[in-house]
Order: sequence, then structure tokens, then C-alpha cells
Amino acid sequence: MSALNVLLNGLIDYAGLFPPAALDMPAAVRHYADRRQGPRSSMLGPFVVPVRRLGEFDRAFTALSRAEKGPPTWSLSAIVGEEVDAEIAAAIRYETSGEQCARARIDSIEMKGASGGGVARTSGLVPHGMMVAYEIPLGLGRAERWSVLSAVRSAARMAKVRTGGLTPYAIPSSEHVAEFIWDGARARVPFKATAGLHHPIRGEHRLTYAADSPSAVMHGFLNVFVAAALSWSLAAEGGAALSAEPPPDVLAIVEELDSACFLLLPDRIRWRDRDVPAGALERSRADFARSFGSCSFDEPVSDLNALGWLP
Repeated sequence: MSALNVLLNGLIDYAGLFPPAALDMPAAVRHYADRRQGPRSSMLGPFVVPVRRLGEFDRAFTALSRAEKGPPTWSLSAIVGEEVDAEIAAAIRYETSGEQCARARIDSIEMKGASGGGVARTSGLVPHGMMVAYEIPLGLGRAERWSVLSAVRSAARMAKVRTGGLTPYAIPSSEHVAEFIWDGARARVPFKATAGLHHPIRGEHRLTYAADSPSAVMHGFLNVFVAAALSWSLAAEGGAALSAEPPPDVLAIVEELDSACFLLLPDRIRWRDRDVPAGALERSRADFARSFGSCSFDEPVSDLNALGWLP
């Protein structure tokens, strides 16, 4: 595959139930079914659904015809809410007791990870065959974030970072995003991102689809995942001598606003004078920067087309 295809393969976890799209369950399920059989289906990851809405998902999924469901099994990522223990148990019961509808299964669970102790406790409730992603709040101090990240590593789980939201104040700084990426690379902890990555390149965009939506500078998914691939490679080379501060190029890639500074070549992605080979992207996507959740699948695809980056 080309470097871009490596980067995009399975990149977008579809979260159409969540704002700003906030589709109802039948519409979100049908939208995902359509995109699974569309020309960009290779970019799709799991369908993201709150645990408390699994029954509603079953009804919408069952209403689809066999042809609409498409090839083989749907992968689900289940979001645990406030009733943590009960919802973890419900997700496991759904997956293991035969309650799940045919050809849909929970492959991962996502939940908050605000403390190392909380991560250690709740991780013990989930079988290791099921992936868990812990959202680490960037509002925590750097030392606290490292403590939670270390607990995620000890539990052999994933981290998760929130990269945007419905207001300008929900968008973390470039420094915080670069620190999260670099800390994950140093700790060798895989991660996924969620919210705000609708566009390939960092830039100013409307935050919702409402006519009076505020605008703000949003992070770009190409920025984040190229910065992650570079971080993964640099951390592997650095060993015990690694600085706690992100390398300047990592922060600069996260902050880049100019799409012309990214050159997509068959065997690499070049940012300014820094090459990130396809092999580095492949290793990062497999072992580190796994995916991002987005309420829109079409918007990222449309932006990539507008840039002339999709064949």
C-alpha cells in the first residue's frame, strides 16, 4: 500500500450517534452500513455505541437486510458511561452470553481513566481478550497524566485522548496534544483519539453543523497521526536517554496549518524537510496510533478529496 493508504486504513471509528451529528440509532446504523460497502470502506473502523444503547442498536441492526449488513461481522466499540461497573458487566454479558445479534460483536470498550488506581481496578473487570481504551484528561497535570498512562501500560491497555469538542474551550492546546503523543510513544502505550478530528489539516472550522456555530482552530488528523508515527520512531531510537519534552518537530507537525507542507509520496509522507517512511507509518498504526472517533465519515473523506489526495 502507499504511505497514505497505510495511514488511512481503518483510521475512522464511526461515532455518528454523538454530537455534533447526533444521528438517531436507525440513521447512524444505516449510514455505517452504506459506508461499509462504499468506495472508501477501507478507512472505516468500528461502530461506536454507548453500552446503555446496545439494545437499541440490536433493534436497528436487526432491521437491516442481509445485503445491507454487508460482509462479515460488524465490530463495535462500546462506551462506558457513569455506571462504570454495571456497564462493563453489561458489555461483557452482551458479548459472551449470546445476547448480541448475529454478525455484530464488541471488540473494545472505552471509558474514563482519571486515576491510576481507577485504571487498575476497572481493567481487572474486563477480560484481556477485549481491548480497553482509557480516556486520560488533558486537564490533569503532566505528572498525573504520566501516572495514569503508566497504569494503562501496566494493565496492557490503550490510552485515549480527546482532541476537540463543541466549543472552542474543548479543544486542547497543541502543546498538550504533542505531550500526550510523545508520552505515549515513550511509554510504548497505544492510543486512539476522539472528537474534533474531522479535517486532515489543522485549521479554523465551524465546530457544529448549526447555522450559528462558533468557529475555532481544530486539530487535523493528518497532523496527529504523522506526528505520532514520527514520535514512535524517535522514541524507539532514543532508549533511556529520551527527553520528557516532545521533540520540536513533533509539536511543529501538530501545529502545522499549511497543507502544502505535507507531500504525499508513494513510499513516505514528507513534512517540510522531514520524511516519515511508509514502514514507520505502518508500525505506528499497528502498535501505537490506532484510530480516531468521528461523528462524520464523509467530512474527512470530502476534505481529502478536496486536497486532491485520494485517487
